[in-house]
Amino acid sequence: MPRKVRKILTFLGIIVILIVAVLVGFFLGFRYVSEQDQRLDELSELIEREGISPITADTEGAVEIYIAQQSNTEDIAATLEEAGLINNTFAYELISKFNGFDGQYQYGTHYLLPDMTYDEMMLVLTRQPKQISITFYEGMTYEQMRDKMLEAGMRFNPDLLDAMVNRPSLFTDYSFISGIEERPGREWLLQGYLWPDTYLFDINATEQQILRIFLNNTEAKFAEGDYIKRAERQGITLDDAIILASIIQDEGTISEMNKIGRVFINRLAIEMPLESCATVNYLRESDGKEPKLWMSNNDLREYASNPYNSYYFDGLPPGPINSPGVVAIEGVLWPATERTWPGADSYLFFTATGEGTNDFSVTYEEHAAKTARYVAAYEG
Repeated sequence: MPRKVRKILTFLGIIVILIVAVLVGFFLGFRYVSEQDQRLDELSELIEREGISPITADTEGAVEIYIAQQSNTEDIAATLEEAGLINNTFAYELISKFNGFDGQYQYGTHYLLPDMTYDEMMLVLTRQPKQISITFYEGMTYEQMRDKMLEAGMRFNPDLLDAMVNRPSLFTDYSFISGIEERPGREWLLQGYLWPDTYLFDINATEQQILRIFLNNTEAKFAEGDYIKRAERQGITLDDAIILASIIQDEGTISEMNKIGRVFINRLAIEMPLESCATVNYLRESDGKEPKLWMSNNDLREYASNPYNSYYFDGLPPGPINSPGVVAIEGVLWPATERTWPGADSYLFFTATGEGTNDFSVTYEEHAAKTARYVAAYEG
């Protein structure tokens, strides 16, 4: 074969090989892009249907990623590189900007897989991460609320949270914080102001984030009920109202709370000790003891030196004994009146019946007789 012909054939062969290579490359690239688009579409559909990413801590191979508040795309790319999920932060930042994801990332704890594309990671990180739902009931103490969050798997530092609860000055942007009095012997300064409700928390929420979630709700509820102005009209500080409401919360049923509020207000008006079992039970439970419906003299003497013992100390205890709810707070701010409860201004006593309710009395003699009867029936 002539040399010239061989050159032409070789040249044509190279051209054919190049064309085939381009076609194969195009086909493989098109198939790869199609597969990635399909994966992205499937992931997007799952997220839209479920409302959250289908990848959780229990997913095999899942890598936990925490996005801090106010993280920008550069911060997130660095976090992903450190976790070994991407190897090119510049490419991630470029694709994020091209896709319009900048500024859309959601802070919190996410889970990703090592084989995910940059687009898939971005899709997950711009969606709300799964959170822990925790319900706090009216009448729970701060310590009970803290322990419940720990039991639910939250990872905050309990010592730091304790310290922050005792430093309301960190939260002066809330209208009610300035009214919290640091009285001698007061425990957990923010106790009573952590509104009982159902909350969603990120598993890695910081101590400050946790408290602000509570306090945001408290601020809204106080404003909704106009409690600060109502307390002023009643001639009482909101802090005193919350302290008294926390006692009412532990003393009676919902239907009785405004009556109990009136009894305590009547007592305070004549400088008579509150003599509430709830305050002594608060101390007993802090010591790991069971609460009691009726206190013996020995029970009362055991905490004779503690200012939370409302039998031995006049006026209000140093601070709230729990987180009261709406009805208890309004039992202080809108207590029973003569119009709604004839004789309201005269009642000074109430005692537990042993059946979840209370029996009210005007005189001590009447109160003592009822208490003896209910105790005998309960124990007999």
